[in-house]
Amino acid sequence: MCKSLTERLADFVRPYSRGYRLAYLLVSASVVVLEVVYHAISAPLGASAALLLAALFVLLTVAPWLGGAGDLLYVAAFTAAGAIPCSASLAFPALGVFLIAVVWIIHHQTVPASLLLTGYVLLMFLQNGSQPSRILSDVLLSAVTFAIAFTLRNFMDSTERSRRKLEESKMETAKAAATVRAKLAAGLHDTIARDLTRISISLESLAAAHPELSEEIAPIVDLAHVSSRRLRPMIAELNLEAPAPSLRTAVKESTLMLRSRELDLTAHMSDDIDDLLSRQAILTGSLFVREAATNALKYARQGTPVNLFVEVTGGELSLMMVNEIGESPSRDALTGGFGLMNLQSQIEAEGGRLSFVSASGRWIINAAIPNPGKETSDG
Repeated sequence: MCKSLTERLADFVRPYSRGYRLAYLLVSASVVVLEVVYHAISAPLGASAALLLAALFVLLTVAPWLGGAGDLLYVAAFTAAGAIPCSASLAFPALGVFLIAVVWIIHHQTVPASLLLTGYVLLMFLQNGSQPSRILSDVLLSAVTFAIAFTLRNFMDSTERSRRKLEESKMETAKAAATVRAKLAAGLHDTIARDLTRISISLESLAAAHPELSEEIAPIVDLAHVSSRRLRPMIAELNLEAPAPSLRTAVKESTLMLRSRELDLTAHMSDDIDDLLSRQAILTGSLFVREAATNALKYARQGTPVNLFVEVTGGELSLMMVNEIGESPSRDALTGGFGLMNLQSQIEAEGGRLSFVSASGRWIINAAIPNPGKETSDG
């Protein structure tokens, strides 16, 4: 699905990250220092050239705060400066153009970067004439820029993939550990503890029915009581180690996970959503959020928004996640290990509903989860 004009404009002027802003500042400062040193050795820098250099320094420093718009502003100023006679004495502002080309290639905007460097070579040809040495120099500088840019892009892409997999692995590990603790605590309580209680009650009933066996049965009953008392703190400790379920926490974890592919998750839900839900609704709702986010991580178009809508009404928790579909699934995204089909089976087994569909270039996943004991709550 195509972005709206407003979304495209927002992307165009979105500031670059802090690392890029630092790189622009260092390059702009280097341009000034190199020009000053160069003209200190050769001819002094004129007043007009100094003013032009200062203007280009400011534009290049500010450019990353304006995103792509700032880049184009600097390129336009550099091009227009060619018409000013004093610009011929400035040798290093072209570094800003090379920096912008590198940044565009890192952002996978190879075609615009190629056009930019081609335009730079043509501009130098028009300004300096057909000097073979100068043309060869400009072409070599462009080739070096390409080599540096693609090397940096491969390195940064590899680093991002590793960071993304590590983040997802941490999330999966935390989920698995919490699940194991919860299942172990539930298993101990629902099986061993319950069986010990039944044994104790049965033996006490047997002793009451057959007083002559009470002396033999009493030690066994006492042993069952002691074992039950020892088991109770273990169950409590497991429950304490496992954090209380929270739908808001699941949303925060999914938001961090999606940011690894520049996907911005926006949750439309009440601030006190956890207070409106039963424990089971929180657990199942959290599972929905994580699995839907994992689906978005794999299929959403990078850099697009992901929206989560949560509402509590009529004794049900309603959830819907919507994301734009990319051209091809991400090969780097880890699977959630559960899957939408399994999620659908679990929700339906609890008396809820789940549906998912691809329509108009979007993935839409809907779920309605029972919220027992909260029928009067609204989201």
